[in-house]
Order: sequence, then C-alpha cells, then structure tokens
Amino acid sequence: MGTLILVEARKAADTRGALVLLAVVVLLGAAAVVLVEATDPTLTGYVSAPGIPLAALLPVWSVLAVSGDRIHRTHLVGYAVEPRRLRVVVARTIAVVVGAVLVASVSCALAAGLFVVLHGGGAVTTEAGAALRAAASVVAIGLNGALTGVAAASVVRSVPLAIVLVVLGPVTIDVVAALLVPTVAPWISVLVLTSWTSAPSTSWGPVGDAPGVGQALASLGLWVVLPLVVGTVRHLREDLA
Repeated sequence: MGTLILVEARKAADTRGALVLLAVVVLLGAAAVVLVEATDPTLTGYVSAPGIPLAALLPVWSVLAVSGDRIHRTHLVGYAVEPRRLRVVVARTIAVVVGAVLVASVSCALAAGLFVVLHGGGAVTTEAGAALRAAASVVAIGLNGALTGVAAASVVRSVPLAIVLVVLGPVTIDVVAALLVPTVAPWISVLVLTSWTSAPSTSWGPVGDAPGVGQALASLGLWVVLPLVVGTVRHLREDLA
C-alpha cells in the first residue's frame, strides 16, 4: 500500500497543470497577507490569510488528482498494475489528503515567515497559541476542500463537470436551498463546514451567524462522506471495456 500511495502522490503532483495550480495556491496564500496587512496586521491574521485561496483552489487540484488520468484513459494502465480497485481508491484519497495538509502547512508557514520579516519576531511568543489554532483551522479548511473535490470527482467522472461543480456548486446549492427551504438550508449548506472550521463551536445548533457542530457534521456527511461512498461503489463496479 505504501508504494501505491507514493505512486498516486506523484501522479497528483507531477503534471504541469497540477504543479502550476499548487504553486498558485501557495502564492495566493502568501499574497493574501497584503489584504491582512491593511485590516489585521497580527501573526494570527497572517496565518489565517491562506484559508480563502486554499478553500477555492484545492478542490480543483483534488479533482485533477483523482480523475485527471481519465482524460487520456491512462487509468486503465493503473488497473492493469493493481487490479484491486479499492486499494487504488484508498491510496489516491490518502495521497490527496497528505498533499492538501502539506500545501496548507507550507502556506501558513510562508505567511508566518512574511509576518516575521515585516514586523519582527516579538509577537511570535505572545501570539503563538492563537496562531497555531489559526493554522490548524487553515489546514482543516484545505483538507475539507480537498475531500470535497475527491467526493465530486468520485461521483462525476467528467473532469470539466467535476471542476464546475466544486467551483460553482457550493454557492448555487446554498442559494437555491435558502430560497426553497430556508429552515433546512443551514443544515444542508455546502459551505457551512468551511465556516465552522474557520471558527469551531461546540454548540450543536447555530449561535447567531456562527454554525454549530451539528450543521458541520450534516454538511460533512451529505457533501463529502455520502458522495465518497457512492463514488467508491461506482468505481468498484465500473465496466472498463
């Protein structure tokens, strides 16, 4: 399994598109500190800055990592080498998870480094705890985005359609749900998990505008776990002829 994970990790990062996208994610995370400098020039603010580009672009990268080889049907070669499809699915998911954590961690580290360069290291000791919590939230946001992309790519085998879904789907679904079922919408929101990750709460339901852990779990189950299960079943039963 270890070798298979390394193979999938290399496939996820050795194409020109994947490398450019990952570089853009890291650079945008670093560039986000420009906005933070004007509004919240603290170490915690700097470390939190990469969250938005990670949430926006890591789902696209994970779609390419999971389904990019289907564009040229090179996934058939992988099945010839490893016919046990479940192992391939698990290895690919692990590779994406590890990649997302690494990219998010590097983005936070670069943001913290920029803060030290611009403001000195005096605030590092006083804000260390808050900054680490902010970094953990950013990593969780990146991980959530990557898993959302994996889920979409597992269910929708078309790469362009999966990318459209992860880019436009969350906002579209949330808006339509708010119009049609406003009382249920906060519990089936695609974006609520990211919102909760940014500011975790132990309350089951919403507290003001802040979502509760119950909403986050509902979002995780509906938009990540369920599509992953459905996609895995389809993957195992897929006819390769």
